Amino acid sequence: MERIQLVGSALVFLWRIFILKDMIWPFIFLSYASLFVFGLTDNIRGPLFPEILKQFSVSDGMGSLMFALSNISGLISSYACRYLLRRYDRLTVLKGGTIGLVVSLLGLAASPIFPVFLIFSFGFGFSMGILGLVPNVLVPMGSSPERKQRMLAGLHTMYGLASLMAPLLAASIEYLTGSWRWTFAIASVGPLCLLAYTYHPSHKSLHSRSKVTADEHRANKKKNLKPQLFLAIMLSFAVAAEIMISSRLALYMQRTWNFSMEASSLYVTYFFVCMMLGRLTFAVIHFHQSARFLLSASLVGSLVLLLAGLFIHPLFLAGAGLAVAPFYPLAISWISSEFPQDLDTAVTYMMTTDSLMLILMHLVIGKLTDFIGIHNAILAGSFFLIGSFVMVNSYTWLFKKQPALVSAPGQAH
Repeated sequence: MERIQLVGSALVFLWRIFILKDMIWPFIFLSYASLFVFGLTDNIRGPLFPEILKQFSVSDGMGSLMFALSNISGLISSYACRYLLRRYDRLTVLKGGTIGLVVSLLGLAASPIFPVFLIFSFGFGFSMGILGLVPNVLVPMGSSPERKQRMLAGLHTMYGLASLMAPLLAASIEYLTGSWRWTFAIASVGPLCLLAYTYHPSHKSLHSRSKVTADEHRANKKKNLKPQLFLAIMLSFAVAAEIMISSRLALYMQRTWNFSMEASSLYVTYFFVCMMLGRLTFAVIHFHQSARFLLSASLVGSLVLLLAGLFIHPLFLAGAGLAVAPFYPLAISWISSEFPQDLDTAVTYMMTTDSLMLILMHLVIGKLTDFIGIHNAILAGSFFLIGSFVMVNSYTWLFKKQPALVSAPGQAH
């Protein structure tokens, strides 16, 4: 009997070693929680926008400053993280962003006048920039090579789940309390719980500062700057196409198909459900095809569905979420394999470029909508997908990084 117990204990011990030697689970849990909080707080503002305008008696244009300022501060934050992550460990940076988010949400809830509300919107965006960036560094670091693709897909599935829950949460709290202010106040519980988890004993002595010296950083920058920026722009093109569809789909349905606001919003929900299902599929199944094949397939599928949505039936536009969904986690997996020793910098460039590209996309698509209509504006936006496709398939030729393209994403190089 004692032998059986000893054998059982040994098997449990070996199983734990097997699991922990390949995966740093606290990194994974922390990252998933961070991106869930990010998605939840990021998406509660939209449903509250009309009530905020009424409360402060401001125009649509003036009210949109709350989004513009948070986008600008998020851009600043993404770039600032490049220096913060060299000076402090990632957990400390994440704690700072989480505390900032709690303060910002409570400030938004308590703002007496609109200028104060805008100040806290700026702080909100800066904090969100940190919460969006750090998980994309921690998951590749905490994943085994063969699980990295699925862990990253699961990470962004958390954002999709939070995006679906946020409008329901906002509507429920406002219905129960009768005030949009309580929604921001109660939403601060999310980052407070995240902050509490950062003090869990599993994180003790696990996080450390980047060990890259100033000389090594300069050498990495000289060697990696061009390919890192190239891959960052490649990713930002695809992200711009994704956000273009999700942000313009309701308007397209109303103006082209004469749908009501409720019916058109349903199509946006379909798009996000498809995105979540697409990422969930890649979280469960490990695909063995090359990175270039999977990324190209995602872009081609997205383009075909976008064109079908414009010229056959708009349900195909919602279905485009299924095809574009895996691109982001696949691209991060690829980038992390390309620059394992310089991942903080690579992800910083990626997030900064994303922010810039989204600003550009909104300006361009907005102007095109004014001049040629929403249908043709979305059609013109398909060039974001084409541009990304060209860059995916020209990276090898330009930078001669063949190993990163012939192996499946997440495998060791």
